[in-house]
Amino acid sequence: MTSALSINKYIYDILINDERLSAMTNKQIYPIVAEETVNYPFVIFTKNDVRGEYTKDIHAYDVAELQVAVAATNYFQTVEIAERIRQLLEGRRDDYFRSITLEGVTEEYMDDAFVQSLTFQCKIMGK
Repeated sequence: MTSALSINKYIYDILINDERLSAMTNKQIYPIVAEETVNYPFVIFTKNDVRGEYTKDIHAYDVAELQVAVAATNYFQTVEIAERIRQLLEGRRDDYFRSITLEGVTEEYMDDAFVQSLTFQCKIMGK
């Protein structure tokens, strides 16, 4: 059975296999953390929470919160990359994802880079 615990594998496959996103980020897409030597722009994604949803004491599906952060030295580049990520994830339905919804976006400037952070709620099919 594949649960929401495996979400990072599926997210990585979606992001790294998109030619447009790969070109925008030079394939610098990482789960949890990027190496200190990585150049801008890059993408980091993290699952923040996983919980089961139950119906009459039976596991119906998992819900995972996913955080995707885009970092670059150019503000508009972070927005462009974030837009592409949103296009790839929001509303997605397939054999693994029951649905993905965008829950919020924040932006900040830190460590000499602009950062766009997108938060998604992902419902995962139980297999």
